[in-house]
Amino acid sequence: MKRRGAAKQVLLSLVLGILTLTFVYPLYYMLINSLKERTAYFVNPFGLPVGALQWQNYATMISQFQILNLFKNSFFVSAGTVVLLLLVCTFSSYVFAKYRFRGRGVVYLAVIATMFIPSQVTIIPVYVLFSKLGMVNRYWSVILSYLALFLPEAILLMTANFRGIIDELLEAAEMDGCGYFQRVWNVVVPMGRAAIFLSIIFYFITAWNDLFTPMIFLQSMDKRTVMVALAALMGRYTGAPTLQFAGLLLSAIPALIVYIIFQRNIIRGLSVGAIK
Repeated sequence: MKRRGAAKQVLLSLVLGILTLTFVYPLYYMLINSLKERTAYFVNPFGLPVGALQWQNYATMISQFQILNLFKNSFFVSAGTVVLLLLVCTFSSYVFAKYRFRGRGVVYLAVIATMFIPSQVTIIPVYVLFSKLGMVNRYWSVILSYLALFLPEAILLMTANFRGIIDELLEAAEMDGCGYFQRVWNVVVPMGRAAIFLSIIFYFITAWNDLFTPMIFLQSMDKRTVMVALAALMGRYTGAPTLQFAGLLLSAIPALIVYIIFQRNIIRGLSVGAIK
């Protein structure tokens, strides 16, 4: 039994090691090639940099291509999407999870069913609607599009999580004089931290990495998100792959930071829910 358990542990460690390598290697590949000269990359794209490290590739991306301004645009869109999404989903998921009213199941299924509608199907009528409202080339057009796209998945996730909250805790809070919003803030949010922080990570990264929606709605050069700008860079500078790698690596840093900050809170949220 001990040998079998040890073999399973070794196999599990091997699988996790391979998965970790598949995620880390692209970052490593971009890093080593972003520090090379262009000719060195074409000679040996898989080798380590030889000679002086080409930090000017990053300086060029920051100064010439103004990638920090692109970060500001992407952060506003991604953070605005996450904030609105959490506000809407936290309250609506609490209602679906804990309130009993006629037609609740039908409404819930109707919301979840919209998950299966591809965004490419609705992009033309949405664009026409935003154009008539004068919202094209405004950040809010992208944020509201993301909100409509992410809402069903987030409600599904949070509703499933909130259903695990003990009813007695909510009843005790109500007996202590807590109103609807106080119960949500003092009971539902602490108990549902795992789902909330998971939503922050997943939907921030999804909005940050998206190319399709901002490319459609944001037409001004100064309002482009970082992914739209990098796509244009790759089309214009196909002969400068080291610059492309520098831009791609820089664009991944904010998403990695958000993941590192909030992934610990997922574990803490699970611990809080288990203790309470």
